[in-house]
Amino acid sequence: MARSYYDDNFGHYDDMDDPDNVEFYRETQRTNVRKKCQGCKRMVSIQPRYAYCNSCADKRERGDDLYCDDGDDQGENDGEE
Repeated sequence: MARSYYDDNFGHYDDMDDPDNVEFYRETQRTNVRKKCQGCKRMVSIQPRYAYCNSCADKRERGDDLYCDDGDDQGENDGEE
C-alpha cells in the first residue's frame, strides 16, 4: 500500500514506497526552516529560498488572489521553480 505525505514545499508526496521519493522527502524535511509564508502569513516549514508555501505558490501559478495583500510582496525568491 502506497503511503502519502504532505509538506508545505511541494504539497502531497505520493508513492512513498519508492526509496528515491523517501530520500528526497527526508532531505527536504531536514533542510526546511520555519518562516512566515508571504502569501497566507502562516508559519510554515519551507526551504530557505522559498517565500510561499505550496498552497500559495499553486494559487500564484493559477493567477488567483492570495489571502493577504499588504503590498509587501516584492516578488523576489517566490519559491516557484
